[in-house]
Amino acid sequence: MRKYPTVLFSLFIISSIIAVSTIENSFADDVIAISTGFDDSTILELKNSRGSSSNIDTVRIWLSEENEFKSFKTEQGWMGKKELNGVIEFKSQNDINPGESVKFGIKTIKQNPTINWKALDESGEIIYASSIKTLKTNTEDTGLNETVIIAIKNDSNFRLIPETPTSNSEFRVVGEKFIPNQSLDFYIGDELHKTIMTDDDGNLLFTAKTPQKTNDERTEFVLMDSGGSEKILSIRIPQVENREIAKEIKLSLDNTPKEAKRGEIISLEGMATPNTTLTITSMLPNGDILNIDTIQTEFNGKWSFEHLFSPELDLDVVSMEISDGKNKILRNIQVISAKLININTEKTSYEVGDLVSFKGSAIPNKSMSVILEDSIGADIFSRNISVGETGNVDFEIEIPRGSVEGTYVLSAFQDNEDGIAIFGVGQEPEPILILRPSKLNYLSGEAIKISIQGSTNAQVALILIDSADREKFSDSINLGPDGREIYEINPDDLTTGAYTLDAKRGESSGSALFTIGLSKGSGAISIQTTRDHYKVGEQILILGNTATVNVLLDIMITDTNGQIIKKVETFSNKFGVFKIDNFRIPLDGIKGTWTINAKSGGNFMESNFDVIDDSEKLMLKINKTNYNNNEIMSIEGDGARSSSTITIKIMNSGDNIIQTLNITAKNNGEFATVWQIPADLELGEYDILADDGKTNAAIKFTIN
Repeated sequence: MRKYPTVLFSLFIISSIIAVSTIENSFADDVIAISTGFDDSTILELKNSRGSSSNIDTVRIWLSEENEFKSFKTEQGWMGKKELNGVIEFKSQNDINPGESVKFGIKTIKQNPTINWKALDESGEIIYASSIKTLKTNTEDTGLNETVIIAIKNDSNFRLIPETPTSNSEFRVVGEKFIPNQSLDFYIGDELHKTIMTDDDGNLLFTAKTPQKTNDERTEFVLMDSGGSEKILSIRIPQVENREIAKEIKLSLDNTPKEAKRGEIISLEGMATPNTTLTITSMLPNGDILNIDTIQTEFNGKWSFEHLFSPELDLDVVSMEISDGKNKILRNIQVISAKLININTEKTSYEVGDLVSFKGSAIPNKSMSVILEDSIGADIFSRNISVGETGNVDFEIEIPRGSVEGTYVLSAFQDNEDGIAIFGVGQEPEPILILRPSKLNYLSGEAIKISIQGSTNAQVALILIDSADREKFSDSINLGPDGREIYEINPDDLTTGAYTLDAKRGESSGSALFTIGLSKGSGAISIQTTRDHYKVGEQILILGNTATVNVLLDIMITDTNGQIIKKVETFSNKFGVFKIDNFRIPLDGIKGTWTINAKSGGNFMESNFDVIDDSEKLMLKINKTNYNNNEIMSIEGDGARSSSTITIKIMNSGDNIIQTLNITAKNNGEFATVWQIPADLELGEYDILADDGKTNAAIKFTIN
């Protein structure tokens, strides 16, 4: 039983003013000495080395440099006596066995003493003798009982591969969280096996061999630094009598891909000696270790391992090293982006009115559709972009005045591939959750699959709600290392109708709408827009009804040339109502009459609206040109930006502002207000100036 006595040095209670704390150690094959100084107080610790063959029974200490002892203190079980020649002799009732230690406290006339010491065994033979200088440093007091950290920290650890090696067999030692670039002694039992160095990251990996054992006995495997700190594994080593020696097979690795996407899992397969342990190490070109895994080969020598390339890896080369302790195989794999569409913004946040620049790559020689949604989910921009043979994309989008602040999402689509770019308007972007069902309508009894995308390894709370706003169930999931998850909903307890899956993580939220068991065949359809004409870039609201409730519809919007601008699959609710509220006229939309086609089975209906050029100027008019004092004037206008603020200024002939009015334009750009002419306003000619932040208009009037 190893004993580590605790000592209370009441003699050395340090006052609130401490000048220095000094530490030095002296390492020997048999005894390790550590001296810790605080003002005129010193702690001397002697540790009987694990590899020592003797027990310490007596310790003698004396001082150099005309220094003298003032007092001393011992641990329990030890007695001290000061001789006339200045030597203090400490004797123990219980010997200090190999691997155990003892502390002595002394006070001296001079600080930072040089202490001479001898450690003797029970017969009075010297085990080891040396001296240690307590050097003065500028470190602060770390406390009398604090461990000196040289190579081993509290969370340092190591393990053996295999975990239980047999007698007279080779094994590997894997360690982590040690102090980098420090020396450690590795003991098997009381025998020093080898000295190793930790790497730049504080990790270690080396091979050793167990001793020959005649019975199944417990053995200690110890890593110890030069300060005496150690980490210990105690393992029972089995003695395998007449064990069958497996046929040795040369380590091999089958073909591996030259490239792997971030977030992708690749399989490594090969052959090795049966029932042996392999170490698989992944590392960067600079030698930084990403991960160390161990696997056991099968009885026939086959082995396989699945390796995940983290979604957070840089686009770099990752080296995979496979070792059986004797031989190694190394393969280099280039890490590439997991997505075929990769688009990013130059900055993370912008202001209303800014021009946002997007750059990236996509599938070459294929048109790409992009849609920009604001923080409330409304489309504020859509366009088809041609992608050349290089696959590089570079385009800009202006954030319209009057846009809401928050996190904006650009979605890009090419066939079945998609990509997103996130940025903030008026703030830094927040984490988002994007939910997309695999389709809108599912057959009764069919499993519902919802794609969820968010932050890496995020925990997400889910609630399923039916069309009557009743909660059907709640759940919680963890997204994968790539921030994605395919969530499946069991349809057994769900009836025909519409459902919404809401997701939430912190302040982030998202939702997905899907239906079960709906069909097409609506009967009569009515459809219309809320206005007859829209400017490019404006959002439109499409409303409709079906004679039959809960039916599926296909909505198609085409421009004046017949080109399909948007297709939407939707449904009418339990009241027969449907709406499309997230479509915005593209900024490059063609002026003219556009058509909305709604179709459900054999039923169809169409509606038209006009797209006008956004270049129309602001128009301003008043009800007459000549007024009297105290009369009420009617001011009207058209052509303003949708929902923009109109600033109206009334000025005299000297350009002095008489009155300022602020009003909001309607969605169609129209605006109107009234103004009462002051009774004391001078007679003469005046100007009215209206400005919507982009264009302006002026008109004159006279007071008679």
